[in-house]
Amino acid sequence: MSNKERPVLLLTCSGISHTGQLTALTGHSLRCRHPALVTRHLQLTALKHSLEREMEDDECLIVVDGCEECCAKKRMDLIGKIPDAYLIATREGITKRGMEEPRYDEIECLCQAVVRIIRNDSGNEEEREIP
Repeated sequence: MSNKERPVLLLTCSGISHTGQLTALTGHSLRCRHPALVTRHLQLTALKHSLEREMEDDECLIVVDGCEECCAKKRMDLIGKIPDAYLIATREGITKRGMEEPRYDEIECLCQAVVRIIRNDSGNEEEREIP
């Protein structure tokens, strides 16, 4: 099975801050609008089972954190799992604004960044790099 054929699991930090809410809304939006592209979306703050149990080996794992605190990345490091791609919302030009509600344009911006990674047509190698 090639990388293009692997089902995509999107793991978002989904915290209570502006950027955490943004990652959750982005995951939900992508799952609804592109169900063939994003087969599953897990919110780190709403797991029904342990993170290890929630993941399947054949999935392409994309991890999205809202800010430089890197909550989802830290959890991945704890279990020794390396995502196929990693993205931080604040590195996509989104400013963390405390407890404000995410705006539609921010959701769209982050959705587009995730879709670029999935389709592998971004051209920006750093975006796909694991820090």
